[in-house]
Amino acid sequence: MRLEIQGGVVRVALSERNLKALLAKLGGSPPNSACTLTYDTRDGLVLIVKAEPDGIHYAHPERDSPMPGVMHPDTEEQIR
Repeated sequence: MRLEIQGGVVRVALSERNLKALLAKLGGSPPNSACTLTYDTRDGLVLIVKAEPDGIHYAHPERDSPMPGVMHPDTEEQIR
């Protein structure tokens, strides 16, 4: 995992391994996982990335819409 902050832009880079780990945790392995990955940066910042089930994520009151954002149709097809 990698974190870059430049001005008002935050970039998070996750490896395939990181993404697979989050999906495994979200899928229940290990049971009762917090579904998070944590990265301590060299400059003392801590990045926490958390996976949530779609129903919980899209219903969160901070979101502007309860609907997911637009995704490329080919990508959408691959994740169904």
